[in-house]
Amino acid sequence: MPQYELNLRDYLRIMRKRRIMIVTVFILIFLGSLLHTSLQLPIYEASATVKIEERKTIAGLLTEWIIYNPADIMESQTKIIRGYPVMRRVALRLGMIDQRSSLEDVNAAVSQLQASVETERIANTNMIRITATSNDPKKATDLANNIAEAYIEENLLEKTKQARHARQFIEEQLTTLETRLKDTEESLRRFGEEVKNVKLAGPIEQKLMELEFELAGLLQKYTEKHPRVIQLKDQIKEMEMQLKGFSGQELEYARLSREVEVNKKLYTMLKEKLEEARITEAQKVGDVSLVDPAVIPRSPVSPNRVMGVFIGLMLGLILGVASAFVAETLDTSIATIEDVENIVKLPVLGIIPSVSYKPKQTFFARFKNMVLSKDKKTESEERFIHLVAHYNPTSLAAEAFRNVRTNLKLDASKKAILVTSANPREGKTTVLTNLGIVTAQAGAKVLLVSTDLRRPALAKIFGIKKDVGINELLVGSATLEQVLKNITDIMLGEIPLEDIVGRPPGIENVWLLPSGRLPYNPAEILELKKMSELIEELKMRFDVILFDSPPVLPVTDASLLAPKVDCVVIVYEIGKTSREALQRTKIQLESVGARISGVVLNNTRPQTEAISTYPYYYHYKYRYYGKEEKGKGSRA
Repeated sequence: MPQYELNLRDYLRIMRKRRIMIVTVFILIFLGSLLHTSLQLPIYEASATVKIEERKTIAGLLTEWIIYNPADIMESQTKIIRGYPVMRRVALRLGMIDQRSSLEDVNAAVSQLQASVETERIANTNMIRITATSNDPKKATDLANNIAEAYIEENLLEKTKQARHARQFIEEQLTTLETRLKDTEESLRRFGEEVKNVKLAGPIEQKLMELEFELAGLLQKYTEKHPRVIQLKDQIKEMEMQLKGFSGQELEYARLSREVEVNKKLYTMLKEKLEEARITEAQKVGDVSLVDPAVIPRSPVSPNRVMGVFIGLMLGLILGVASAFVAETLDTSIATIEDVENIVKLPVLGIIPSVSYKPKQTFFARFKNMVLSKDKKTESEERFIHLVAHYNPTSLAAEAFRNVRTNLKLDASKKAILVTSANPREGKTTVLTNLGIVTAQAGAKVLLVSTDLRRPALAKIFGIKKDVGINELLVGSATLEQVLKNITDIMLGEIPLEDIVGRPPGIENVWLLPSGRLPYNPAEILELKKMSELIEELKMRFDVILFDSPPVLPVTDASLLAPKVDCVVIVYEIGKTSREALQRTKIQLESVGARISGVVLNNTRPQTEAISTYPYYYHYKYRYYGKEEKGKGSRA
């Protein structure tokens, strides 16, 4: 990941570089959302609406006005609809249970129904919407309608039960009151026969009370000497004298009379209430009515397939881009030219695009290779890649190698060049062979030395035998003339003659010094004093000597050769080797006294790596050379 602030161009570069990951994650998430949506069962909703009208008497309204009830009646009814009694009645209506079902079965059926039902009050109304959900539209409709009907039945049953209880209570009260009234009347009758004139006590007491009220009112206006006040006082004294003539039996008679009167009024009122209770119990009109029955829904409410696809698209895109940036953050390799130069403090000598071999094939052959793609390349493909500057000298890759040759600034002080890398398979041998070809095409006498005594590749690339080479030369079993190979050996080798004769000149200036037989101690062979003498002798006979060396970090061979040559070129493949490995390679080479000329970025892709630092270069090459030769490609 770059160690500087990212701009829009860097974001686009990362997205292009990780486009396969983005597309893969996007497709996986999108297909997963499609699968999830397709596997979901459709959910249908059906709604029925009921209206609640409480019919109350004036006495009932007065009772509600006196008794404070903080609860919301409509909210309470929404809970009652989903309550146990109503749901049990619905389960019976739908045949989910019967009268003989166990308590566990009843509870399970009620819980299942409660989970499928939602109730809500319609705002600012006395109506409640009952919504039922199911996988079957008809079942959802039947469930909503059955719940509404069961609620109406339960409400009517509750109202009838209350009326019956009220009637029974009133009947009990009437029986008790009737007995008490008869006893009181009988006592009053017997008492009146025994005491004469007893009925006069009541009126006298009433008149006396009225006179006392009138006197109290006059005293508020007049004094004690006012004629009217004196007259009232005389009347009061006269009536008090009359009352003294009566015994306490008259007062008892008056009390009995009042009790009889009260009992009669209560009896009359209870009689009226009893008739009202009987009428209420007999009528079949409840407080709840069905306003809108549920109808069969035409389409499911979930899953919303369009929304599911849209969410899958957005989630796949977001996660794809996020995974690309996460992978870029976790990537320890160097991603841009600026990073290479800033981290290792070495100039970038050139940018080598990726090279691929695409021979002319039929449609079926191309389709077969596309379906049955293979990672391992054939010998012809390997040779084309290693010698692309020879096979296709007008390609972008060949021009990139010429750019490296130019930036190296070859002169008399820079003849012996060691080409190495941090780790294996970064393309150092490809860079060496093609750099040697373009240098030879410029007229220089070039020698390619295979100092990789562990996994040599030069002899195989040029199709020559490696029976004797630098190994035998250093140990003294062969002479320099015996181990050097030229164009004659190449033409007699495995490369077809038409691939040499029919190509542009340059390869005739290339000489080879193969590795020979592989020794058991390659590091000790390269450390011989004769190696320095050999380099000096070769510098006298050739214009440029390129040494193919093993990678620096796995083995010590390159560190042994680096101080003996004029300069070192490090090949680095962007996106493959970590920045720490590249830094360690530089430090290790400098610690042995090597003179590092720079870094060659190999196998770059213009659509992924930030090589657009040189946009004019690539645009110019495409227009100048036009299309590449048929049968070959130069995909970066």
